[in-house]
Amino acid sequence: MKSQTIIILQRLAFFWLTSFAIAAACYYLLWVVMPNHYVFSGLFRMYAYHMQHPLQYILIPCFFYGIIATIVADSFIKKKTAGRLLLTFQIILITLLISSPFGGMLYFYHDMQAGYFPEHWISRMAMQGGMMGFQMGWLIVGLSIPYNILGAVVCYFLTKKGAELFQPVSSKQTSQ
Repeated sequence: MKSQTIIILQRLAFFWLTSFAIAAACYYLLWVVMPNHYVFSGLFRMYAYHMQHPLQYILIPCFFYGIIATIVADSFIKKKTAGRLLLTFQIILITLLISSPFGGMLYFYHDMQAGYFPEHWISRMAMQGGMMGFQMGWLIVGLSIPYNILGAVVCYFLTKKGAELFQPVSSKQTSQ
C-alpha cells in the first residue's frame, strides 16, 4: 500500500512539474514567433490580464491536468492508440471545464487589482469570476491557436510517458 501511495505521489509530481515546464516553455517559444507576441487569444474589448501574467493562467490547467492524468494513467496505459486518443480528449475536456472557473476568478482578481476591491470581494470573485470563466474561458482557450493544439499533443505524450514511468510493481512485471 505504501509503495502504491509513493507511485501516485511521484506520478502526480511528474505531471504537475513536467506539464508546467513544457507549457511555459512552449508559451515563450510561441511568444517569440507569434505576431505581436499574441500567444493567447482574447475577446473583443477584453483586458489582456492573461497575456500580462501568462504563467499564472498556465499553472491552473497544469494543476488540474496533473490530478486528472494521475487518476487515469493506469487506464491510459492499458488502452490501444484509439482509446488513448479518446481518453486524451476527455482529459483535455475535463481539465478545461474544471480550470475555466478558476481562470475566471484569477482574471477577476487581476481586474480588481487594476481598479478597486469592492465590498465582499472574495465572494464576488468566486461567484462572478467563476461564472465568467465558465462562460468564456473555454472559448479563449479554443481560439488560442496554435498553443492549444500543441497542448493537446503534449497532453497525449506526457500522459503516456507518466503512465509508463510510474507503474505499480505488479504491472511492470506483467508487461515485461
